[in-house]
Amino acid sequence: MELGREEQRLLEELMEKSVCEELAPLESFQKRAVDFCDTILSKGLNNRYCVLRINIVQKNEDGPEKHLTITASQSLEDTELCILRNDWYSVPVVPGDIIHLEGDCHSGTWIINRDSGYLILYPDLLLSGTTVSNSIRCMRKAVLSEKFRSCQSSSRQMLIGTILHETFQQGVTNNFAHEKLQELAFRTVHGLKYLKEMYYLNLKQEEIMQDIEEYLPSISKWAEDFMHKPSQANHNKMQLKLPSEGKIEDLSCNIEVTDFLDIEENIWSPRFGLKGKIDVTVGVKIHRKSGMQYKIMPLELKTGKESNSIEHRSQVVLYTVLNQERRVDPEAGFLLYLKTGNMYPVSGNRMDRRELLKLRNQLAFHLFHSMCKSALGNKQTQLASLPPVIDDSRACKYCSQMHNCFLYSRAVEQQMDNVLIPPAVVPLIEKETQHLKLSHLQYFSLWYLMLTLESQCGEGKKGRKNIWLMPASEREKAGDCIGNMIRVEHVQEASEGQYLHYFQRKNGTMPGTNLLVGDRVVVSGEKTLLGLSAGYVKEVNVTQISCLLDRNLSKLPKDTIFRLDHEEGISGIDAPLRNLSKLMENSSASEKLRNLIIDFHKPQFIQHLSSVLPPEAKETVANILKGLNKPQKQAMKQVLLSKDYTLIVGMPGTGKTTTICALVRILYACGFSVLLTSFTHTAVDNILLKLARFKVGFLRLGRAQKVHPDIRKFTEEEICRSKSIKSITHLEELYNNQPVVATTCMGVNHPIFARKLFDFCIVDEASQISQPICLGPLFYSHRFVLVGDHQQLPPLVHNTEARDLGMSESLFKRLEQNKNAVVQLTVQYRMNSKIMSLSNKLVYEGKLECGSEKVSKATVILPNLKNLNLELELFADSSETWLKETLEPNNPVCFLNTEKVPAPEQAEKGGVSNMTEAKLVLFLTSFFIKAGCKASDIGIVSPYRHQLKIITDLMTSSCISTVEVNTVDKYQGRDKSIIIVSFVRNNNDGNVVPPPLQHLLYSLLGPGAAGHRALSAKLGWAERGRSSCRRGRSADCDGGVEEKEPAKSWSRARETRARDKLAASVAMAVKDPTAVERANLLNMAKLSIKGLIESALSFGRTLDSDYPPLQQFFVVMEHCLKHGLKVRKSFLSYNKTIWGPLELVEKLYPEAEEIAASVRDLPGLKTPLGRARAWLRLALMQKKMADYLRCLIIQRDLLSEFYEYHALMMEEEGAVIVGLLVGLNVIDANLCVKGEDLDSQVGVIDFSMYLKNEDDIGSKERNVQIAAILDQKNYVEELNRQLNSTVSSLHTRVDSLEKSNTKLIEELAIAKNNIIKLQEENHQLRSENTLILMKTQHHLEVTKVDVEAELQTYRHSRQGLDEMYNEARRQLREESQLRQDIENELMVQVSMKHEIELAMKLLEKDIHEKQDTLIGLRQQLDEVKAINIEMYQKLQVSEDAMKEKNEIIGRLEDKTNQITATMKQLEQRLQQAEKSQVEAENEDKKFKQECMSKSENLQKEISRKEKQLVQLETDLKIEKEWRQTLEDDLQKEKETLSHLRVETQQIICLKKEFLKLQDKNRQLKKICHDQEEALQELACKLSESKLKIEDIKEANKALQGQVWLKDKEATHCKLCEKEFSLSKRKHHCRNCGEIFCNACSDNELPLPSSPKPVRVCDSCHAFLIQRCSSNMP
Repeated sequence: MELGREEQRLLEELMEKSVCEELAPLESFQKRAVDFCDTILSKGLNNRYCVLRINIVQKNEDGPEKHLTITASQSLEDTELCILRNDWYSVPVVPGDIIHLEGDCHSGTWIINRDSGYLILYPDLLLSGTTVSNSIRCMRKAVLSEKFRSCQSSSRQMLIGTILHETFQQGVTNNFAHEKLQELAFRTVHGLKYLKEMYYLNLKQEEIMQDIEEYLPSISKWAEDFMHKPSQANHNKMQLKLPSEGKIEDLSCNIEVTDFLDIEENIWSPRFGLKGKIDVTVGVKIHRKSGMQYKIMPLELKTGKESNSIEHRSQVVLYTVLNQERRVDPEAGFLLYLKTGNMYPVSGNRMDRRELLKLRNQLAFHLFHSMCKSALGNKQTQLASLPPVIDDSRACKYCSQMHNCFLYSRAVEQQMDNVLIPPAVVPLIEKETQHLKLSHLQYFSLWYLMLTLESQCGEGKKGRKNIWLMPASEREKAGDCIGNMIRVEHVQEASEGQYLHYFQRKNGTMPGTNLLVGDRVVVSGEKTLLGLSAGYVKEVNVTQISCLLDRNLSKLPKDTIFRLDHEEGISGIDAPLRNLSKLMENSSASEKLRNLIIDFHKPQFIQHLSSVLPPEAKETVANILKGLNKPQKQAMKQVLLSKDYTLIVGMPGTGKTTTICALVRILYACGFSVLLTSFTHTAVDNILLKLARFKVGFLRLGRAQKVHPDIRKFTEEEICRSKSIKSITHLEELYNNQPVVATTCMGVNHPIFARKLFDFCIVDEASQISQPICLGPLFYSHRFVLVGDHQQLPPLVHNTEARDLGMSESLFKRLEQNKNAVVQLTVQYRMNSKIMSLSNKLVYEGKLECGSEKVSKATVILPNLKNLNLELELFADSSETWLKETLEPNNPVCFLNTEKVPAPEQAEKGGVSNMTEAKLVLFLTSFFIKAGCKASDIGIVSPYRHQLKIITDLMTSSCISTVEVNTVDKYQGRDKSIIIVSFVRNNNDGNVVPPPLQHLLYSLLGPGAAGHRALSAKLGWAERGRSSCRRGRSADCDGGVEEKEPAKSWSRARETRARDKLAASVAMAVKDPTAVERANLLNMAKLSIKGLIESALSFGRTLDSDYPPLQQFFVVMEHCLKHGLKVRKSFLSYNKTIWGPLELVEKLYPEAEEIAASVRDLPGLKTPLGRARAWLRLALMQKKMADYLRCLIIQRDLLSEFYEYHALMMEEEGAVIVGLLVGLNVIDANLCVKGEDLDSQVGVIDFSMYLKNEDDIGSKERNVQIAAILDQKNYVEELNRQLNSTVSSLHTRVDSLEKSNTKLIEELAIAKNNIIKLQEENHQLRSENTLILMKTQHHLEVTKVDVEAELQTYRHSRQGLDEMYNEARRQLREESQLRQDIENELMVQVSMKHEIELAMKLLEKDIHEKQDTLIGLRQQLDEVKAINIEMYQKLQVSEDAMKEKNEIIGRLEDKTNQITATMKQLEQRLQQAEKSQVEAENEDKKFKQECMSKSENLQKEISRKEKQLVQLETDLKIEKEWRQTLEDDLQKEKETLSHLRVETQQIICLKKEFLKLQDKNRQLKKICHDQEEALQELACKLSESKLKIEDIKEANKALQGQVWLKDKEATHCKLCEKEFSLSKRKHHCRNCGEIFCNACSDNELPLPSSPKPVRVCDSCHAFLIQRCSSNMP
C-alpha cells in the first residue's frame, strides 16, 4: 500500500518548509575542513565524492539548479559534475561535504531529479529507519532523540511490544498454534530477561500475561491465513502494486508466507546512510491471476494501535531500501498489526523513497552541523540552533523529548537572534524551565558544548566508517582488523542472547593484531555482509580467536569469509547528556545537587557523632577503627557527620581502597544502605575483593564477563541463576535484602535505581571522572563521598578546545574549594622515603609521610644479585656499569637514557612503538628475574597500546608469561616491587612526552604503582620502591644513572666507554635469543671435545665410562641434540625426545642398524631418552658418531619433522659440531651400557670442570685467557638457559594438562550431545509407537466393518478364520523371537558399555593429576545419570500407557474372536477370505520390514513388553474356552447392531437437514451482502445528489453575477492576506465567492439561495447583518 495522497502531500510540505527555513542561515554553520588523508574517496557502487564547488544555475522551465563540482580523487584533479534538479535543489550541501550518488553517470555528469538518481549526504553517518520516519512530524524531536537516546524511559506498552516481538519470533521457529504461543509467551514472561523491566515499571507477571494473551488469537489467525497456500475461495486478498510490474489492471493478489529467512536482521547500508534491524525477513509467494511470483520482503511487526500511519509505512519503505545491501530489491514490504492480525502491503515506489531519503539528508545535516563558529571576531565555537519548534502545543505536551527540547530552547536558542519560537509554545517553555536560574542554564549550555566537541573529536578519530571504506588487508596493517577468517567448531549459546563463536584464518597464520581479551568487535562479511553481529573477544591465540556475539551466525554458509573489526570508539555522550538533563529537572534531588554543584552552597554537618551511631553498632565501629591511622579515622568521622557530601583526598600509597572498605563496613554496621561506584570495573572490584574478606554482603551489578572472576558469584546474573529467580517477588527480595550495591558510574540506568534510594553513595577515582558522568550515581543517594586526588590523572579529554573550556575539571576538583568538607590521607605505606620525596616535594608540599620506619627504608630483595654481579664482571673493567647500577637495590629510582643507542620510535597505523626499548625492557626484566625477583612482582607500563602489544609478544616468546604488562590507568592503586616504564617517544621533533602523559610520572612514582623500586629509561621507570627507563633529557650523563645526590665527575674516556658498553648491551638484548643459545652450545661443545681429546691423550687414548669429562661430553651432546626439538604429542601429555631423529639414522646409514637393534634389545631401558643415551655411547665406541650425525644434517628436510627451523641441528652450528666430532675417532672408549641407569640420569652440566684460575694462565697466554673467559661466560649463560628451559618445560607440562583437560571437557560435551540425541530418538520412538497404535486401531476398525458386512451375508467360514487365528499366533511367535534377538543385541551393547566404563576408569587412573577436574566431571556425570533416571521414569510412564493401549487392543481382539466364533458357516466366502488373508500377510511382511528397520530404536520398549506378550498368550488360551459362551452373546450383538443402524440412519437424516440449513444461511448472507452493497450505492448516490444540489446553488449564484474563485488561484487570504499552509486552510464565502482563511470566514448565515446557514466571510457577514437590521421595522 503506498503512502496516501494527503500524507504524501504532508511529507512534501514538511520537506519544503524545513528546507526553506534552514537555507537562510546555512553560511553560519561551522564548515569543517576536509582532511583528504583521512577521508577515503572512491568511485563505483559504494562511491564517495567530495563537493568542491557549488554553482546556482537559473532555469526558466523547471526552476533553478545546483551544479556541484565533485571529485573522487585524493589529488582533486579528476572532477565530475552533479546536477541537482527539481526538489533535489533544496538539499543543504556545502563545499567540503562528502556525498554518495545513486544513478547513472554519463560522460562524467550525474543528473539527480524527481525521476532518477539519489544523493545521500554524509553517507557514513548511519541513521536508523525508525529515526528517519519519526522525523516526518517533528524534525527537532528526531534530532533530540539521537542526542538524548537514554532519556526515553520504558513504558508498559513498550514492554508488551518487546515480549510480543520475541514470542512471534520464537513462534517462527516452532509454530503458531494458540497453545504453543501461550507456552512461548508464558516462558518469556517468566524468564529472567524481562523481570527487571517489570520491576522497573512495578508490574506483575500475571498482568503482563493477561495483556499478551489478547494478541495471541490474532497471531494464530494470521498464520492460518497467510502461511498456507490460498484457495480459490480465500477472501484475504490484497491490493499490491510493485514498481517493476508497470501498469496492470487487477492489483488484487493472495499472499503466502513460505519462509522465515532471518529474525532481527541487522543491516548497515553505507550506500544510503541507513541502518536498522528488520523484525522478520520472509520469503513470500504472490499469487495473481497471471501467475505466481516469489520475493524476499521485510515484515514489520507493530503492537500498538492499528493506524497504518505514515510513520509506520515509511519505516517499511526504508527497510526495502536497506534490503538492497543483502539481496535483490524487494520493491515492497508488509506491516503486520499483532493486535488485530491485519497485514498491510507497503510498496516502496520511487516517490516515497525519494522523499524519505531527502528527509534523511535533512536529519543528517542537523546532526552533523550541531555547532557553528561565532560571528564575533574571536571565532569561537558555539552551539547551533536545532530544527524549529513545531506550532502544535498539544503535540508538545505529550512529546517524550519535551523537557530536553524546552531546556535547549531556553538555555541556547533564546540567546540567538534568528530563532523564532511559536507564540503558543512560549508559555510551555517558561513553565517547564521556570525553576532554573541563569547559572543553571549557563552550566547546561557549557557542558552540552564541551560534550559535543569531545564526541565529534572522537567520532573523527575512531569512527566505524573504515569498516566499509577500507579493505581488511589495509586495516590489518594497523592491527585493528583480522580478515580472511572462517567459522570453526559449533556455535555455543553461552547465555541468553550470547553465542560463543570460534574463528580461524582461512589461509596462513593469524596476523599481528591489537585485539585483546575484552575488546569490542564487529563481525562482518568480507564483501557485503556488513555489521552481521557485535560482541566481545573472549580469547586470542596464534591459531584462532573466540568471540561472544549477540547473534548466532551458524545459519550462514560454512564458506562465508568473515572479518573482525575492532570497534574502539569513545564513550558516547548519551549517558552524560542524560545526567545533565536530569540535573535540570524540577525535582528535589536535582535541586539539591544544583545548589551544591552549580551554586556552591556550603555542605552541612551534624554536630555530635552520638546522634548518628546506633548503640548496638558502637563496639563494631570501634573494632574497625583500631586498624586505621589518624587521617583515616578522621575521614570516617567526617563522613558520618556529613549531611551533604565529603571529599577524601587519597594521596599515593595512603590506602584509599582500605579506607573505602572500612567506611563501607562501618556504614553497614550502622544500618545504612550504600551505593559503591567508580568509573572502571577494575576499581569497583578491587574494593569488593577486600570487602568480601569481611563477610559484608553486597550485590554487584553489571555484566559478569566484565567482573573479576572472584566477584562473579556476587553478581546479579549469577545469583539469579543459582537461586532460579523467575518471579518479581523473588527479585524484589534480592534487591531489598542487599544494603550494599556496587556498580560503575555508567551502570546507574539499572532498574533497581527506579525504586531504591541509598543513604550514602561512595565514588572512587572521582578525580578521574568528568562531571556529567560522576553526576549519575549521585541522584540516588541522600549523601555522597568522593574519593580521589586531582593531582593524579585528570579526566581524559581529547579535544583541545573542550579542555580549554574546562572539561578536564572533575567534580572532585570543583567541590574541593569547600575546605571544611575535605579530608586528606597523608600517611602512606607503599613507597620508601626516596621515591616518596619526588612527588612529595613537587606536588604535595611535603604533606606525605611514611607509615613506618620499615616502609621508609624498604628496598627490593634480590637474593641472587651477587651471582649475577659475578657474571656482569665479565663485561666491564669496573663494577660501576649502567646495568649494575640499575640492579643495585639501594638506587630506588633510575633514569636510563637510550638516546645514544640509538632507539628511534616507529609511528605506524597501529600506534607509536619503539622496538629497541621493548627489547631493552625484556632484557632488564630477565636480569631482575635472574637476580631473584619473582616475575609476578614486576610490572611493565607504557602509555601506548601498540608498545604494550610488542612487549607482550616478546615476553611470550621468551617464556616470561607472569610479568604483568598494562597501561597506566590499569595500574592505578596497584602494588609492585619493580616497575619498568617505557615512554616510547624518541624523535627529532623534540616530542618526547605528549601532553596527556605529563601526569604519568606522578601516577607511577606517586599515585600509582609500586612500593620498592622504580626504573626509567626513556623506556621509563620502575620502583624499588624502584623504576626504570625514560629518555633522559634532564639526566646529567648519557647512559648513566641519575640519583638524588650529585653524580661523580666522569672523565670523557670513561663516559665514552660506558656509552659503548650500554650500546653493546642493548645490541645483545636486541639479538635473536636462539642465535645466542646456538653460539653458547657450540662453544660448550668445542671446549668439551677439546678437553676430552687432551685428557684422552694423557691417559693413553682409552677412556672408561666413569671418566667425568666423558660423562660431561654426553651431557653436552644431549643438550645440543635437544635444542629446538619440537614437542611431540602423546595420549596424555606432550614431550620432547631425541630418540626420534637418532632412530632415523638407521634408514639413512645401513651400518647404524646394528646399534639401533642393540639399543632396542637392552633390557634395562624403558624410556626413549635412555635409548638415545645408549645410542650415543655405542656410536662413540664404533667411532661413527660424526658419520651418523653428518648423514642426519644432510637430510634437513627429514629433520624438519623433529626440529624447529632455528634449531642447532638445522643451522651451521650443527655442521661445525659434526666436524669437531671427527677428532674423537682417536679415542678408544670402553663403555659398559648395560650397567648404567640411563633412564634416570640428570643431564646437568658441571661448569666447575671448565673454570680456570689465573695462576694456571701465563702472561703469554692472554688471548687464550680471554677466550676461556668468554667460554666460561657462555657456560654460565647456558646454565641459566637450562634453568629457564626447566621452567618452560614445567609450563609446557601445565599447558599440556590444560589441553588434556579441555579435551576431556569436549568429550563430556560430546557425551552430553549423545544423550540429547538419545532423548530425541526416544521421543521419536514414542511418536512412532503412537503412530503404530493408531494404524493398528484403524486397521482393526476397518476389519470390524468388513466383518459386520460379511456377517449380513455369510455365516459359514469358521475354518478360514481358524487358519487366520493360527497365522496370527505364528506371527506372534515370530515377533517374540525377533524381540529376543533384539534383547540379545541390547545385552551386547550393555557389555560394550561396561567395557567403556572400565576404559574410563583406567583413564582416570592415568590422569591422577586432574582429580579436581574429574570431580567436576563426576558431578556432571551424576547429573547425566539423574537425567537418565528421569528419562527411565518417563519411559515407565509411557510403558504403562502402552500397557493400557495393549489392553484395549486385547479387548478389540476379544470382540473379533467372538465374531469369528459365530461365523462357522461362511464357507462360500472362503476363497475371498483367503485372498484377504494373503493381503494381510503382505501387510504383515511390510510391517515386519518397518519393525526391522526401527528395531534398534525400539530395543528397550520391546524388551519391556515381553511379559505382556506372555499375558496375551495366556489370554488366547482362555479365549478358546470362552468361544461357546460368546456364541450366546452373538444374538445380543446382532440386536445392538440393528439399533446402531437405526441411529445411523437418523444421523444421516439430521446431517441432510443441517446441510439444508447451511445452504439457507449462505443465501441469507448473500442477500444481506447484496443489501449492504445496495445501501452503499444508495448512500453514494445521495452524496452525489447533495453535491449536485450544491453545484446547482453555486451555478445559481454565478447566474446572479457572482464569481466563484478557484482554489488554485488563491494563495493568500482575501481579508488578512496571510499565506495559506497546512494549518491555515482555504474556505469559500458562499455569498461573494472569494477564498478566506478559517479565522476570516468563521460565520454562518442563511442566504436567499440556501435556507440552511452557510459559511460567509466577515465582510459579507457584517454587510448582511446590517442589511437585515435596516430591513426590519
